[in-house]
Amino acid sequence: MKRVLTTLGLLLVCTVAFSQNPEPKALLDKMSQTYRAMLGFEISFVQKILSEGNVIDRLAGKASVSKGKFVIQFQDQHIYCDGAVLWTYLLGSQELTISNFEPDEAVINPSNVYDIYKEGFTYEYKRSDIIEEEPVHVIELTSTDQDSDFTHVVLYIGQNNSYLKSWDLIDYSGAKTSFDVSEFVPNKNFEEGFFIFDEETNPVQYKEDLRYE
Repeated sequence: MKRVLTTLGLLLVCTVAFSQNPEPKALLDKMSQTYRAMLGFEISFVQKILSEGNVIDRLAGKASVSKGKFVIQFQDQHIYCDGAVLWTYLLGSQELTISNFEPDEAVINPSNVYDIYKEGFTYEYKRSDIIEEEPVHVIELTSTDQDSDFTHVVLYIGQNNSYLKSWDLIDYSGAKTSFDVSEFVPNKNFEEGFFIFDEETNPVQYKEDLRYE
């Protein structure tokens, strides 16, 4: 009888512990709503490329976002989007490619990562953790799209403010790329024309316009 009671007690403890896990969709929705409520925001981030658990490279970047518009500056590549047109500019070669922006085809990046869970993924609450002395919720997204570049995306969401502190992208080979937010400026207001590429201030040696193909 004592063994039975002990077993029942352990089952009860496990059930209670499981039931205390937050609902992942509610946390994801709150994160999305937090970012969408902002007029705009700006983040600086560090991309870490890992191999067998070791960081083999670190790359810094910056993203400015406002209501479907964004500018991403990453290494030699600057990407501008005003919601309809996408400009991709290579600084070194001064090459510019212009195309129509197709949100459904957009890759996971700092301007949309807070919304990707809404389509093509299932999600699971993994654990509570600490990043730079701040408590975070860890939620794992699993892709349901066979054409996706990544099988899993792990989001680290601040428990106090619903800001995305970090995220991991895991591909089919198991390779992981991590993005850490090094600086975040919420509720930022951008000047008119900020998200449109300016050919007068950025020299262009070669231009390809794909909007009419």
